[in-house]
Amino acid sequence: MALKWLRDQFKHLKIILWAVVGVFLALVFVDWGSGRGGSSSAEESAIRIGDRVVNEQEFVSQLRQNQQRYQQLYGDQWSLIKDQIDLASQTVQTIIEREILLEEAEHVGIVVSPDELRDEILSYPAFQREGGGFVGQETYSRILRANRTTAHEFEQGLSQDLKLRKLNSMMQEGVFVSDTEIEESYRHERELSDFESIQLRYERFLTEVEVSDDEAKAYFDSHADSYQRPEQRTIRYVVVETSKLRRILDADEESLKSFYGEHQQEFMVGEEAKAANILIRLNPDAGDVEKADAKLHADQVAALAKSGAPFAELAAKHSDDPDTRDNGGDLGWIGRGRAPEFEEAIFGAKPGDIVGPIESRHGYNVLKVEAYRPERVRPFEEVREQVKFRFLEGKAAAESESRAIALARRLNSEKPETDELWQVIADEDEVVVLNVSPAFGNEEMIPGTGNDPDFVKEVFDAKFRHIGGPRAIPRGWIVWQLKEVQPEGIPAYEVVKAEVEQEIRREKALVIATERGQELAEQWRVEGVETQTLAEKFDGTIVPARDHRRGTAIGTVGVLPAVDEAVFSAKDGDIVGPVSIGDRGVFVVKVEKLTLIDPEQFATEKDTIRTRLMRERATRLMSSMINERRRDTVVTVNNELMERFAPQGS
Repeated sequence: MALKWLRDQFKHLKIILWAVVGVFLALVFVDWGSGRGGSSSAEESAIRIGDRVVNEQEFVSQLRQNQQRYQQLYGDQWSLIKDQIDLASQTVQTIIEREILLEEAEHVGIVVSPDELRDEILSYPAFQREGGGFVGQETYSRILRANRTTAHEFEQGLSQDLKLRKLNSMMQEGVFVSDTEIEESYRHERELSDFESIQLRYERFLTEVEVSDDEAKAYFDSHADSYQRPEQRTIRYVVVETSKLRRILDADEESLKSFYGEHQQEFMVGEEAKAANILIRLNPDAGDVEKADAKLHADQVAALAKSGAPFAELAAKHSDDPDTRDNGGDLGWIGRGRAPEFEEAIFGAKPGDIVGPIESRHGYNVLKVEAYRPERVRPFEEVREQVKFRFLEGKAAAESESRAIALARRLNSEKPETDELWQVIADEDEVVVLNVSPAFGNEEMIPGTGNDPDFVKEVFDAKFRHIGGPRAIPRGWIVWQLKEVQPEGIPAYEVVKAEVEQEIRREKALVIATERGQELAEQWRVEGVETQTLAEKFDGTIVPARDHRRGTAIGTVGVLPAVDEAVFSAKDGDIVGPVSIGDRGVFVVKVEKLTLIDPEQFATEKDTIRTRLMRERATRLMSSMINERRRDTVVTVNNELMERFAPQGS
């Protein structure tokens, strides 16, 4: 949520923080760089968006602002996560989206009048005299110079922001939200339910149903349109499997040590400290008195530890951490980033030091630093198996590609056209396996080959019996042949017979499950039988829900709109159902507690909700518009410049 907030803010404002000496003001200011001019001056071009060139100075200025935002948001935690966030890429997106929005504002004829710009400038306290009114041109210019910008740059940027605000307002004013949508949103946010449900799966009734051939044929004839298929294709392919190669390839000791020596960076371990901990637990909602008592207790424990009392005995007697108190409070070896609340204190101490009390989210902690070891390369003996795996993995990948290249040459030379002939070739190498894919469409992945849209496109561009490859997949390297092309349309009954029969059996089994659910509901409603007893009797699964909201998952089953509708339309104590959920069977529900909306409260909040929904819908429209414009806008990014600002280790 915080990242989304930052992203939304970056779209519209570029601000820096400054202070006016001698005045109690901290102002948010816009650092506009060189504005939106088309020239990149003498500096290196960072981004080209259509005809607009963003130079390096502008890019770096925006990037620093983004970094300052993160630092303000995360505080001390920023140093721990900064290498995980690609600020350069985010800055590129921020600039591109802003430029697209400004182009759109100009396209729809949005302008900012001199009066509007003047009023916006005068809204800044820094530009107002103590009694009101403009500070004057000289002071105005001096303030801008102190912030490394000019009146032209500042006013140009301010004018752009006003245009973006107008564009956003225009989008929002063009959005309609109905009263029904407002009420549905309010109910989703406010209404809660507690209930128990019993799920009856339909699969257990499949053995009780039969399907005749005439019945299946009649079903197909009456539902033929539902079996409409796009063009589908089937391939046969041989895989040189790297996992099998890895098991049969050799790895002598000399090769392993050589690999280890060349890749030592991969076996580095950061500095670590061995520590023990005594936790004086504090509840999150503790009051001032409880906090004071816990702090006093922790201070006393720390004093005892510093006076030489055995730390393990203190842990056994005082620690509230059940996982460590019986083993002397031992936390083991702790690396950087694993215990951010203690990190600076632990790594700033010496072995034998007592640290704390340190307040954490769990309470107060007294720690003993027992040992320290600096950043190091793990010894070969310690990582030998990892080295062997990595060495063989690389060797197997290279060997797999080499064998696949040889297979491709042979298959293109011999051009076998049957599975049997391909199998003969595959059987000659113990690490080669023949597969035949099921039929797949041009927007599906090819089962067994990973998620590779480019591979699917290659297959659909190929001619019948074309042999392609070698190509890398997660399992190794493959060579493939287009085996079959099934044209678009409704397939013959014989092709989908098994699918038709399966659908009929499913529908019949659901009917039986529904009938059983009716019996269950009646016994629950009339006889008041315990939930567990009923679940066992009907071979069902209990799925409870507490503080459940519409549209959220019910247990591990998922979102069930039909169950939501039944539950929130009921009253406390009602038994509802059976509710049919297709592939997930049927549900019978006992409503235990409902918290419904207060109509009067809803009436008072209705306009606020409408405004929020309009704003959210306008934001989605704005995002869609940006994506649409992106497709028509040529964007060039200076990758060398981006690499200079990429996260360390990326």
